[in-house]
Amino acid sequence: MDANIAAILAEQLTVHGLSVRNTYETTISVSNPLNRGVIEAVDHRDGRYVTAWGYELGETGDEEGTAERLAYLLGLPRR
Repeated sequence: MDANIAAILAEQLTVHGLSVRNTYETTISVSNPLNRGVIEAVDHRDGRYVTAWGYELGETGDEEGTAERLAYLLGLPRR
């Protein structure tokens, strides 16, 4: 994942209450801060954000929506 893309997504994830645990070259590891066992890896492929399970969360340019969908999947209440 491009460093700028990763930084933009990581910022939105923290705004939505998620913890960005690790950032690898192409993947961000994200967790629910209330239950650190609830983790999801997000990769950036072909302009889209995709979970490790293949679920498409959003596309480049919609980092806020992507973060909101991931927060929902990881069990955080809506803001």
